[in-house]
Amino acid sequence: MFMSCIFVILMIILVVTDDLEVVKKVVREGQGWESPREPYEVKAWISAKTITGKLIMSHTEGEPYFFTFGKSEVPKGLEMAIGTMVREEKAVIYVTRQYLTESPLMPVIEDYDEVHFAVELVHFIQVRDMLGDGRLIKRRIRDGKGDFPMDCPLHDSLLHVHYKGTVLNEEKKVFYDTRVDNDGQPLEFCSGEGLVPEGFEMSVRLMLPGEIALVTCPPDYAYDKFPRPLNVPEGAHIQWEIELLGFEMPKDWTGLDFKSIMDDAENIRNTGNRLFKEGKYELAKAKYEKVLREFNHVNPQDDEEGKVFVDTRNLLHLNVAACHLKLGECKKCIETCNK
Repeated sequence: MFMSCIFVILMIILVVTDDLEVVKKVVREGQGWESPREPYEVKAWISAKTITGKLIMSHTEGEPYFFTFGKSEVPKGLEMAIGTMVREEKAVIYVTRQYLTESPLMPVIEDYDEVHFAVELVHFIQVRDMLGDGRLIKRRIRDGKGDFPMDCPLHDSLLHVHYKGTVLNEEKKVFYDTRVDNDGQPLEFCSGEGLVPEGFEMSVRLMLPGEIALVTCPPDYAYDKFPRPLNVPEGAHIQWEIELLGFEMPKDWTGLDFKSIMDDAENIRNTGNRLFKEGKYELAKAKYEKVLREFNHVNPQDDEEGKVFVDTRNLLHLNVAACHLKLGECKKCIETCNK
């Protein structure tokens, strides 16, 4: 008896542009789901050939080609296709003349009708422009565990971090290092409570457990609006190297008795009151509104509990109204007072 085996090779073809001028053929699937985008830093092995197979250029030995996504450092069509790749993916990318723009990778574009790029995406570093103006930049230097952003501490949480702070001047002096200045103990703080500079917290909220990130921060998001360490001058730009060790999600009220729920609500409201006194009205408002949202799922069981619940809810609405007033939002203040 003769047995024959038929091997079916499924080839993945992706049309990158609607006009069919940039097409990607996957040679080897990669790892994960995240793809590079502006302004990520990318490392890739890249070679290019003409339709007839003539080698145009090759970066396949030594160090992979390094470029910053979105800076026109590779031809436009090639960058568009790399933006669909994941780590360790191999692909052949077909780019026609329309998308063959000059770049440091190919300074001179001859009269090619089409170029075939062989690409292996070695690695990329997630770089985030947190404000959109290039002033607050988070650069991931070690990957964390989990999926971004689902496993990040996006919600208010108890965070555990190690960090090293450096003043970005000529001396580049380290002004604090938890591993040296805190007896090796990490910093623990609750997010959403104004306990660390705004730029620091914004960056940590977009980190995964185990991740290490390098954050460069302008003065107004560092220590100009926050208690400044003695060895940090006014107006200083700051660099933090941050390692997120882990985080704990806020207490879930499911299954708690009424008294425990109201005690926790009062603790959160008191945190909001502290933030209000410190002039951090947006943060204070977020605390009050968080409790009001949770109150939608609280059901008092008798008249006494009902009175406590209604009185607390009314206080929270007044707290929110006071925040609107301080923020110059008079119409919202009146609407909240009428609730």
